Amino acid sequence: MNRPIFFATLLAAMIALAVSTPARAEADPASLAEQDMAAESRGDAAAALALYGDDAIVQYGGLCWTPCVGKAAIQKELERRVEAKNRWRIIGKYVSGNVAVVQTELQIGYIEQSGVERVIVWCIYETKGDKIAVVTLAGQRTDPQTARFIQWIQSQPPAK
Repeated sequence: MNRPIFFATLLAAMIALAVSTPARAEADPASLAEQDMAAESRGDAAAALALYGDDAIVQYGGLCWTPCVGKAAIQKELERRVEAKNRWRIIGKYVSGNVAVVQTELQIGYIEQSGVERVIVWCIYETKGDKIAVVTLAGQRTDPQTARFIQWIQSQPPAK
């Protein structure tokens, strides 16, 4: 076989293969975290939910002390956050691969009852493709206001 024809055919086949198999977009995990928090802060649970994969997990906090698995469970938690008038403010971001660790100041609609103004929450976002796969929340207990809020929450009677 003629070498130039062989290489031209091989190149054409490689280009055709590359064009015909689109790669799943990899989203920036920090961008997805920012979009999630912004949607919740403006009261748009549906926009936040659209960022999650069908089998996503949210764990720790709110309704998800036992992990919320799947969009139906996560939707209830997002709606609860919107109803509580949660307002997130990002104060630090760290990204490695498909993981974003986001430090936030969180104001909750009923937080004044606890005697604090805000809490510090670390949110670990893991992504898969262009969707949020797992969100893990942790209050920063070394922050005096957050520690006081956690103590106050734990002293409240369980919700019915």
